Amino acid sequence: MITLKELEYVTSRANKVPYPGIAYSENAASKMITAVHFYEQYYKDKEYEIILSDGKQFSFEIMPKNVCHMLGIDFKSLSGDYYKDFRSNVLGVDEVRGAYDLLKLLIDNMEAVLKYDFENKGKVFNYYRLMVKCAIFAQLSDFSRFNFGVINFDKQTFLDRTNSNHTSNAEKLLYVQSNEQNCPYFMMGILQDRFSTPNLLGKYVVETLFAPTNPSSYFDDQKVAIPTQILIISNTMDKKEATSKEKLALINQYNAIVSQYNLANSLDIHGDYLAMLSKEENDVRVLRKN
Repeated sequence: MITLKELEYVTSRANKVPYPGIAYSENAASKMITAVHFYEQYYKDKEYEIILSDGKQFSFEIMPKNVCHMLGIDFKSLSGDYYKDFRSNVLGVDEVRGAYDLLKLLIDNMEAVLKYDFENKGKVFNYYRLMVKCAIFAQLSDFSRFNFGVINFDKQTFLDRTNSNHTSNAEKLLYVQSNEQNCPYFMMGILQDRFSTPNLLGKYVVETLFAPTNPSSYFDDQKVAIPTQILIISNTMDKKEATSKEKLALINQYNAIVSQYNLANSLDIHGDYLAMLSKEENDVRVLRKN
């Protein structure tokens, strides 16, 4: 289970948190390696077209350059002058070409990285952040399943209601149940990639992964939709449509959120959608019974 102390340390620099010990560090590093393998198996070189219950759709991709940041590794610092000796002596390079290259170097030299951090009491990784981010990544859907909802996030509404120092500029928050007591929902913040080539302009990419201890603040007065169809595009094309049961499960999940936190219902669906789904699911139950 994720502890409040781990969540408290997530936003700090590696050298500003206590070194957790070699066992914890090895566990976090192992989860990072698993997360990267998961990325390469399910996400790499894949684009997702997601159609929502409000009739809108968006294109989404997790690019290699985003993975390092997603998992909580500070590429900017580790590629800077301060870590020149670390790169040379531990990773065997003077410069790194990009964030994903750094990530692969860290994995290939993980034993030496862990030894370096043990001797220096944690200068490379914030292992608490690594542990939390990897837990979020593992729980999120691989986007071939309909187990996530989408908050069409208005940052100003959030700030007006919370007085928060929230720094993310995410335009959509994909959320999934976490099965964690201290942070019951994991979230992935995505935004349009405004620096991509013109033909890709408008595609959404990952900005952040986080586990809020105050999830109600992210749902309050925000429009929410559920996915109804997912098109997975790689060398082939795989089209998946949510069943009535899957759609109803996501609607019921959102209704539980509204009830638990005493929020106004802001689910964005077509007017007769819920009634249609209930009828379809009931018809399926009758057929199975007979």
